[in-house]
Amino acid sequence: MTRSVFTQTLTEQRRGLIGWSIALFAVPMIYVPSYSTFKEQGALDIEGGGFYDALGMGDFGTATGYLESTMFALMGPLLLLIFAITFATRTAAQEDSGTLDLLLAQPIDRADLLLQRCAAFAAQTAVVVTVFGLAVLAGAASADMGIPAGNILAAVAGLGLLTLAVGAITLLAGAATGHRGTALAVATLVAVLGYLANNLGGMIDGAQWLRRLSPFYYAGGDSPLVNGWNIGYLAALAVLVAIAVGLSLAAFDRRDLAV
Repeated sequence: MTRSVFTQTLTEQRRGLIGWSIALFAVPMIYVPSYSTFKEQGALDIEGGGFYDALGMGDFGTATGYLESTMFALMGPLLLLIFAITFATRTAAQEDSGTLDLLLAQPIDRADLLLQRCAAFAAQTAVVVTVFGLAVLAGAASADMGIPAGNILAAVAGLGLLTLAVGAITLLAGAATGHRGTALAVATLVAVLGYLANNLGGMIDGAQWLRRLSPFYYAGGDSPLVNGWNIGYLAALAVLVAIAVGLSLAAFDRRDLAV
């Protein structure tokens, strides 16, 4: 397998990657170190309710609750999933614009093209998630939160695999349809439904089974900031990524391309 598509993708998207890395470093460094100040001012004495529960946000008054609510239930997933959905639509965008045929005219088959795109997206995800994780660790240390670094890394790993999973689903939608707009819509719908299923499933009696259908549950449902690593849940996300990529390869290889 040649490296041209992999390196070309990274080169063409390097500015976007730098911008996302800056944003994913800045957000934790703004919010996380502020915990001590907010707590001293009594600004975190917030009573939970249906609205906060629906967003997956809990007890702001504890270090673990504050970090979970701000970084791992709201801001982190929001930013990383927007990143995943926008970056993973590259192939569909090129098919929409009619430039995909230029790549396929090279000595590379469809499977190699898509696998190299997947590898590039995985590398980009590794960069932004690592930057985000380092910023959270630095912010937690500066605020003296007392949360074990291993637990923070477990939460970051879950969020990283969730990002890969949503990106792989976006890739699948693009490979199956060839339209960037459709891929964006499908991936956004899956992300929103998964988010709601995970959070609302925990609020409604008899609806706990809904959480098991959501990738968000396997990213943070076992409270990694409290309990640490859950290899089984992380493996479930990895399997989801593998299945989505496999289906993408099958769909992309068999479909008549609009080029």
